[in-house]
Amino acid sequence: MSMRFDQERKRIICRWEEPIKVVMNKKEGFINRSRMITVKVNDNGKLNSKDRRRHAAHPMFPIIRRFNQMLNSIECYPQCENEHMCAVCGTVHGVSPHFDTKRQSIVWLCREHLTDSPKLDA
Repeated sequence: MSMRFDQERKRIICRWEEPIKVVMNKKEGFINRSRMITVKVNDNGKLNSKDRRRHAAHPMFPIIRRFNQMLNSIECYPQCENEHMCAVCGTVHGVSPHFDTKRQSIVWLCREHLTDSPKLDA
């Protein structure tokens, strides 16, 4: 699983993979299917009510809500781009917050290092 806040679209994006059973020619197998939830964040830092209702029962939603609370605690809304540095290269341009599920903390990464986003098998 990986999660980040897209400041241009004002959305928290959560992606993960889950195994799906596939049957072809009477043979069974599993493939990893990529899944994604996006939740719009208002300028005041609150999650969009329609998205909250839509995803409230989903098992990933408490993690999304926790990430949003952390962003609110550092006053990241509506914009927080130039206040932080990339954890990999140290640049302050084009950085966005990512959620590190192992440490339960925010990691800042620039566009070049988006692939270094913290991941956890869901």
